[in-house]
Amino acid sequence: MPDLGDPATSPPPTAAIEAELAWLARFTPATALAARRLPALAGERVLVVCHLDVKMVPMFAGLLAAGAEVWACAANPATTRDGVVEHLAAAGVHVRARAGDGPARHAELLSAAIAAGPTLLSEMGADASMAGKGQLPGVRAGLEATGTGIDRLRELDLAYPVFNWDELAIKQGLHNRHLVGLMGLITFVNVTGLSVFGRRVLVVGYGPVGRGAADAARAFGAVVEVCDPDPAARLAAAHLGYPTVSLAAGLARAEVVLTATGVDGSRELPVDRLMAGPTAVPRQGVTACDQGGRVRWLLAGGAMLNLAAGPGDPFDTFDLVTALMLEATGFAATAGASWAPGLHLLPAEVADRAARLVLDGS
Repeated sequence: MPDLGDPATSPPPTAAIEAELAWLARFTPATALAARRLPALAGERVLVVCHLDVKMVPMFAGLLAAGAEVWACAANPATTRDGVVEHLAAAGVHVRARAGDGPARHAELLSAAIAAGPTLLSEMGADASMAGKGQLPGVRAGLEATGTGIDRLRELDLAYPVFNWDELAIKQGLHNRHLVGLMGLITFVNVTGLSVFGRRVLVVGYGPVGRGAADAARAFGAVVEVCDPDPAARLAAAHLGYPTVSLAAGLARAEVVLTATGVDGSRELPVDRLMAGPTAVPRQGVTACDQGGRVRWLLAGGAMLNLAAGPGDPFDTFDLVTALMLEATGFAATAGASWAPGLHLLPAEVADRAARLVLDGS
């Protein structure tokens, strides 16, 4: 019998992606339905800036089937899967990202996609809008999926409407509140081979993602403390029994630090400083950073742990996310394109359509 762990007997990357997609298709019926009810998108050039993960493939397939020309850029090179990129390129998506692309290469690819003249944007982080200072010519409407991106867009004088779906109740309540933190803890266990049982865990940032992380850590047996500059967030944490501490006090005694601020380069995770000293990689996904004789363990290079080193959301629950993205894209290409320039919450009726697809397929 062959050794099933031997790379020589493993399926080639393209076959592995096809097998994953076949499994994914069994558990994402709402996405398939949303794809079939997209309006005709012939003539639209859609730029999607997202995590290039296998769960996004059905959304891209829906856009292509509706007739759109599609460009894709990575929301974060640390979460890019090369096999997914190869599959998307073979399907007709304009995409050249690779896992771990450096900042210069990442910016070059984004500039090339913008130069193609997108008419619709679908972003996770608002990189394209920021690069064009909100004035990208030809863009009729956009979508934004993250709190970080929404904060960035609020700084811009937008020449087109952008629809915020991060703050929808169905996304906040399922993905942000319950799944990101849970999958982050599961990934922590898988990457380190360690539990958090009895360990003191500091959760920095007590928004929906931080609340989910704190709940998951406590469920996994950790002693959890919370740090957040917002008094209302600290009060909410205290009402659920979490001691709230200053960042300095929390870091002084934490054994595990989970950051959920949504702020790139947040002061509680000084990746550049950690990586400046001697480092070693004792285990895949774990970097030992020597800080003057004290070793700190950095997971996934400081990138998004649940996606950079783990699977992200489960396939069946992510069905809501991709179904919602397709419903929102159809809206942006039709009625949404006539809205006034600026930032708007995605209309409730669009979110409700995606929710009904997940609940009963209607």
